[in-house]
Amino acid sequence: MKITKYIFLLFLLLSIAFIVFVATQPNEYEIKREKIITTSKENVFDYVNDFSTWEDWFNLKDFDPSTTIEYTTKNEGAGTGFSWKSTTSNGKITTTNSYLKDSIHQNFYVNDELHKIAWVFTKTSKGTRVNWSMKGKLSFKWKFNAILKNGMDDVYGAIFEKGINQIQKYLISELETMKITHQGIVTKHATNFIQQIDSCSIDDFQLKSKKMLQNMIQFVENNEIELKGLPFVRVDKRDESLNYIKFAMCVPVEEEILTTEGSEISGNHFDEFLAFKTTLTGDYNHLKKARKKAIEELTKLDYVLDNNNKYIEIYKTSLPKVKNPSQWVTEIYFPVKKKVFKPVVVAPAEVQPNIEPIVE
Repeated sequence: MKITKYIFLLFLLLSIAFIVFVATQPNEYEIKREKIITTSKENVFDYVNDFSTWEDWFNLKDFDPSTTIEYTTKNEGAGTGFSWKSTTSNGKITTTNSYLKDSIHQNFYVNDELHKIAWVFTKTSKGTRVNWSMKGKLSFKWKFNAILKNGMDDVYGAIFEKGINQIQKYLISELETMKITHQGIVTKHATNFIQQIDSCSIDDFQLKSKKMLQNMIQFVENNEIELKGLPFVRVDKRDESLNYIKFAMCVPVEEEILTTEGSEISGNHFDEFLAFKTTLTGDYNHLKKARKKAIEELTKLDYVLDNNNKYIEIYKTSLPKVKNPSQWVTEIYFPVKKKVFKPVVVAPAEVQPNIEPIVE
């Protein structure tokens, strides 16, 4: 009986000692991972900033198949994120600040306990340095869990390591894979469309045009307008030296649409024209190269650019239907016209009179 009592007291003392040991552990923690990814800072930022990509590298169902995920209406920028529920935990991740191309700050709640996530993107000679960190305060439960798993870095470090490696793998394999093909001279048929015109820096074009397209689709749905094809961009002016582009985001429609004066969305159409067609299969960051290749091919033909018309780009395969950029298909149509060859006027040679020599 006494032995049992002593064992119980010993166990109680050890339990108290362990509780004291857990309670005296550091109240805060920080986990960091860093990676050099050989692509532009813009590519990395855009990928991480878009929550629709997170399932590719931070899929919570990998840890608990019972997890259900719900996203916010928008996927990018401050206020966006997702929440989850599972048999083991509930929580959410929300972007609090998103500084264009440079950093992203997020709140990460797990069972109502707050942790802070920060992303910092730095341009280097080899590409982009990505710093991914998380820090927060440790409740007794988290301290206990961390001790059992040899520290917070062991709890989340492997997840961070796998995630940042998956980001690198995706960006390199998906964003760098591309193919350019030329279909040559084609006829682009007359089209009615609605448009929203804007301008921005070339660097911001993809982000801005994507938001404009969402706005256009919402307008079409709200007004029950019948679509007649795929969205496209009409480029009015593009100046690489000034990093400037003026463009119209367009959606083809069955009939010409009339909108009220002052509306940001208006109706328009173009007549049938001849075009040199080039197709890019791959991410949009290869469009500059595809345009250059198209112009080079065009110079080999008996056609020149028709500056009276604007070139268009049709996003034949793209988000949201296809996530992988290596599978995106963009058709580029440069308006052209036949070369005009001026006849060469040759001055007639002076004709000498045919005079026979006089023979004496």
